[in-house]
Parts: sequence; C-alpha cells; structure tokens
Amino acid sequence: MALSSFLVAAIDFGTTFSGYAFSLLNDYEKDPLRISAANWSAGSGRLVSLKTSTCVLFDSKGEFHSFGFEVEDKYSDLVLENQHDWYYFRRFKMMLYKKMV
Repeated sequence: MALSSFLVAAIDFGTTFSGYAFSLLNDYEKDPLRISAANWSAGSGRLVSLKTSTCVLFDSKGEFHSFGFEVEDKYSDLVLENQHDWYYFRRFKMMLYKKMV
C-alpha cells in the first residue's frame, strides 16, 4: 500500500452540529497543520460552515435520504407540500448513548 493512501480522520459527531477533518500521511509529514475539512452549505448557500446540523432524514420507505443542512432544506419543502410520511430526526446523539448494544 502506498504511503499516500494512509490518512488520519477525525469525526465530530455532536449533539447539535457534526463535522469531519482528515490529513493524508504525506501531507502531514510535510506540514502537520495541512488538514482538510468539508465546507457545508445551508440555506441555499447563504451560510458556509465547517460543521453541519446533526439531523438525518429517511424517506417514506425508511431509506436514508440525507444528513445535515440538506435535511433541513428538504424537510421544509416536505412540510410545505403537506407530506408527513418521511422520518426526520435531530439532536438524537444522546439517545444513542443511552442505548445498550
């Protein structure tokens, strides 16, 4: 496996907001502060952030549709269209913590 394939990733799964960052080994060895992170857009691109909302949306069949700010935009459309058969979850992190696996 080539050294450039190794990476370190960090996931911040928060109660309200979530994000991630990563660095490739070759990049880290040249500059430890060279870290890549996603830019999330909300509200038709008016807000750009390193984190997105910790919310998830499943369609009427229970299949994953989206995560983060995209969920909020889609759910707003669903409410306006009077569609109530989708599943919207937010601020669920601590509920997962309490669940025994």
